[in-house]
Amino acid sequence: MSSASTQPFPTVAPTPLAVPTAAFEVLGYLCVVAVGTLSFVIGWLTPNQAGVLTVLLLSLLIVLAWNHFDQGRHPCFLFLCTLLFFQGGRLIGFCLGVTPDPFAIELFTPAPFSIPREDAGIVLLAIALSAICVYAPCRWNYRRIPPPGDQAVRRYLPYLYVVFFFTISASLVKNYLYFRYAQDHGYLAFFNDYYRLAATIPLPVRLVALLDLPVFVAIFVIEKRKKLLWVTTALYLGVATLYLATGARGYTLSFALALWYVARIKSSKPTRILVPVLLVAVLIGVAVVVAASRESATGEPYSILGPAEFVAQQGNSFSVTELEVKYQDLFRPHIGSYLFNELWGAFVPYDISRYVPGKSLSWDMVVFLNPSISGMGFGTGGSNLGEMYLVGGLGGVVVLSLVLGYGLNLLYACASNAWVLIVVALILPDFLLMPRGDNVAWLSTLMRNAILFCPLLVGWWLFSLLSSLRGPSPRTLPPEAV
Repeated sequence: MSSASTQPFPTVAPTPLAVPTAAFEVLGYLCVVAVGTLSFVIGWLTPNQAGVLTVLLLSLLIVLAWNHFDQGRHPCFLFLCTLLFFQGGRLIGFCLGVTPDPFAIELFTPAPFSIPREDAGIVLLAIALSAICVYAPCRWNYRRIPPPGDQAVRRYLPYLYVVFFFTISASLVKNYLYFRYAQDHGYLAFFNDYYRLAATIPLPVRLVALLDLPVFVAIFVIEKRKKLLWVTTALYLGVATLYLATGARGYTLSFALALWYVARIKSSKPTRILVPVLLVAVLIGVAVVVAASRESATGEPYSILGPAEFVAQQGNSFSVTELEVKYQDLFRPHIGSYLFNELWGAFVPYDISRYVPGKSLSWDMVVFLNPSISGMGFGTGGSNLGEMYLVGGLGGVVVLSLVLGYGLNLLYACASNAWVLIVVALILPDFLLMPRGDNVAWLSTLMRNAILFCPLLVGWWLFSLLSSLRGPSPRTLPPEAV
């Protein structure tokens, strides 16, 4: 009996005009950026007008990525969306009339200030060049891949479901205790009192809960039965809602986008634009509610932000990029330390009580902007663009963005293998958070999950041993034997 996954998948052979078309497309974008840059230098464009042009360029790139990558079936599409959201949020707010001055530094500072016109131009140019350089290698090298086959991996599903039962139970306990602690001490306890927070969770619970994410992702990638997949996903996201209610929203929401991408890779059917639009609308709504809940937990006055105000607020990473460009001489000497410590982000929690200058860019920014609140646990977030600029100026932005583009295309090209797709799903949220995070968090996540797979492999060996003692079960036999 054949399986749907073994049916031939229609491939699209590259035509001789594919690469020239992509080359002319990218060249056209570069010409527009060159003309815009020249107009800005001459004085024909104001910074605000250049910001509007940048939003239009990024929006058009997203539309092109949707069309050329089979309706978003490529991580480049999602990355460009988060780049516009996090780095262009304040510019979008200006276009919608909710941000009077998108270039004003208002983040944590008691006295907002603006950066010089030249620095504002460099920031906008860095965003535009980075978007094009990420898109270009993905566009040139794109080849439609078939959905991953499940013949070699679905035999692991019974074992994964058994482990998932225990890990989801541990995650429920852990997230509930986190929620209770955050209710009593505020969301900032994750950043100024993390070690006491973690001490409230029994060590065995914390260790078992660590396996919950890789096990769920493996099930999500391998499972083809829709009812079981929906139930498992609803159970996992339901438990994750408790963690989301503490105010920690970034990773959870980017993980939801990663799951949508995995679902697109698993299916060869086209999707409608309404689906990702509704997903984004739901995620924004959830994030707005979480933000209001987080502010109310601190006892300070708060108000529910509208969608436009929320998007503008999420563009604070644009301000971080501005600061890194303007004060590069202050932050550049520590870029090596920043990158090295980001490698251990998945192992060593960020706790302001152990703050050391020159180790965390986010906290160094807060100390620079407003030292009086630096011990409370506030952070500005990061900016991968800013880090690229600190490494090598605009040239560094171009080169590292090209490397990032080739990396995203590699994630896509290898996703036709189920095991690789599991790895992609685990690290993709870190790639999507790069515009407001850093450049190497994905590597830290990869190292952590590589370690977590070791006990899972030992467990599989024991599970196989026990199963062999019971004898073969018809449900575990390959389809040909049933």
